[in-house]
Amino acid sequence: MRLCLAILACLTAAFAHAGPRLIGYFPFWASYSHGASLADTPAEQLTDLIYAYARLGADGSVSPGDFFADLVKIHQGDTLHRGNYALVPLLHQRNPALNVLISVGGWNWSTHLSSVAADPVKRRRFVTTTLALFDRYGFDGIEIDWRFPVVGGHPDTSKRADDAANLQRLTHELRSGCAVRPRCVIALTVSPQAEQRAGWVFPAMLKDVDFISLIATDFHGSWSARTGHKSPLHASAAEPSVARAVTELKAAGVAANKLVLALPAQGIAWLGVPAAGQGLNQPHKGVPLGTWDNEKTGPTGIFTYTEITRMAASGDFEQHWDDVAQADTLYQPGSGQLLSYESPRALAAKLAFADREGLAGIALWEISSDAPNGLLAQTHRHYHPWAARWQALQQHYRNAVPWLGGAVLGLALAFGTAVFVWLSLRRRQHSQEQARHGAVIRSLNALPAQLRDTAERASEARRRIGARLTVIDAQRLDAIVADSLVLRHQLLPLATPSASDALRDLERFSSAIASERSLECMLDAMVRFLADDPRVGSADVLECDDAATELLTLAADRCEARVHHEALADYCVTLRFHTPLNDDEEVYFRSLANQIVLIRRQLHELARQPQLLAELHELASRRERLHFIRAERGYSGIHAGGLAAPVYVTLRLRAIRLYFDELVQVHRSYLVRPQAVSGCRRTGGGIELIVAGHPVPVARGQVARLKLQFPGWFIPEPAKSACHS
Repeated sequence: MRLCLAILACLTAAFAHAGPRLIGYFPFWASYSHGASLADTPAEQLTDLIYAYARLGADGSVSPGDFFADLVKIHQGDTLHRGNYALVPLLHQRNPALNVLISVGGWNWSTHLSSVAADPVKRRRFVTTTLALFDRYGFDGIEIDWRFPVVGGHPDTSKRADDAANLQRLTHELRSGCAVRPRCVIALTVSPQAEQRAGWVFPAMLKDVDFISLIATDFHGSWSARTGHKSPLHASAAEPSVARAVTELKAAGVAANKLVLALPAQGIAWLGVPAAGQGLNQPHKGVPLGTWDNEKTGPTGIFTYTEITRMAASGDFEQHWDDVAQADTLYQPGSGQLLSYESPRALAAKLAFADREGLAGIALWEISSDAPNGLLAQTHRHYHPWAARWQALQQHYRNAVPWLGGAVLGLALAFGTAVFVWLSLRRRQHSQEQARHGAVIRSLNALPAQLRDTAERASEARRRIGARLTVIDAQRLDAIVADSLVLRHQLLPLATPSASDALRDLERFSSAIASERSLECMLDAMVRFLADDPRVGSADVLECDDAATELLTLAADRCEARVHHEALADYCVTLRFHTPLNDDEEVYFRSLANQIVLIRRQLHELARQPQLLAELHELASRRERLHFIRAERGYSGIHAGGLAAPVYVTLRLRAIRLYFDELVQVHRSYLVRPQAVSGCRRTGGGIELIVAGHPVPVARGQVARLKLQFPGWFIPEPAKSACHS
């Protein structure tokens, strides 16, 4: 489908450009006066776009006409392209068949055209700089808008009698310079006034020119003493008109298929116009401020076609059709304002005239003044009805996209709401199922612990009162223990495994053996710990003569195990379980055995450090007489009874606490023995403890903890009430 649309678009564009020329002018000052952007040009409807104006230097060089508008201006919403020249490639992307021409001359910038055209060196410079401008910015051609050779124009514009012949030489050298270029359009402009084109030899002049535009935009203006039509198709025999100028040009040798009508997309207004003759051919009192005028520019009387359509629709103006001139005017009786403009009816008459005369096409000065669906759209529909319908369809589609998007969004919201409601119901059902499932899981998780408690209590009762029980009662208790453990073992796979329980048991075991220093005491602590485990039927310490091969060796039925390691010397621990161990339980009991091995290795390492042992001996020998330990310059000073001066060791306070956990840290530099503290007192800097008559500072962050742990230090007695708070 997309391929078909693309092919149709290409064919439409090809047909559009195969017919008459449809030309639009864009002057650089439109970027200043009303912020128009070249990017907004309807390039798809044009065959040629003429950008006015470039600057012509006295030496013949052609350069950008306005540095800011052409090369610097930042376009709204666009940070990559600076100036209007940078937009030329974008216009080509939108319409590859579009010719973008740069115009040289105009009323105010034709000053040097006469001297440049008359000088061979300057003509060559004109050609080379023009072609360089093409190459650098992507222009496809040039329009020489000379106003006017030989006669007329701005007072500062130089003139020569041979201007027309020199213009012919200039266009010929331009054509020769761009002969190898695939696209190089050369255009001229011509005045509708016969006296301003006297001496022009059109057949020879137009040999190197693609088209010539008849300036039919300003038959009357602010300079006129009397009002009249801005662009009349016909007029009386004594008055100039579009039809008369075309007839004269064709008679002078201008080929119709090279003649383009340049028509206004602006209107001209006058003030104080009498109502006689519908305001035509009447004196006036000047012109009003136009669409883009202000106090700085002064009044020009120029109105855009966009504003003219609003004025016509306001009801304040009377519209009059001149059947002779085939032109419309607007007249406001109250103010005597008369406005001449190119109405749709007047344009239709000129399009029909151009068709009858076989003219090359229509140009509009200038397209930023046109209204949406205005003069350009009407001309495009006239010349290219199928292309216009296709573009209208595209425009309708683009306009419909927001509405279509809104409809799709509405449907999406409705669908999303339905899905949300359905998901909410499903989520509620799922939550209820999860709650029921959670209750079952909690019951399953609780049952193994409850069965273990039952087994432990039955075992404890068996040990405590077993001697007083009958054989049957004793067997019943044993059956309760066995059945509870078997059922617990069966339920464990269904319950959620809790690694935290095993970790807490390992931590409890580590604490139990950490205080033991002899191997025998460690093994006894292990046996006592295992006796409380409901999975263990018995645990015994034996002497083993064989070499240790593995820390934990399981029997084939996984109901018995032996713990043996070289770190345990000649001892081993035999275990019997009520039920076979699973993999997680094997890891757990192996970790228990590893705890003893690790502590034994640490003790062996400790024994290899004589300085550490000596310093620990210094502390241990004064354990009961110790007052406090103070950190001083990398050492720890031992203050104890019987010492005239502190004894210093290299152990840090943190390391000392690992071996003497009964000491309390009250400050980052002090450890105290609780039994040596006799009270406290408040000082200007905080609270101090009295330890064997010595003051020991208490860190602010430690006060709350110490009050909870040692409230006796802070009892408000007369002697120490100062430190209580």
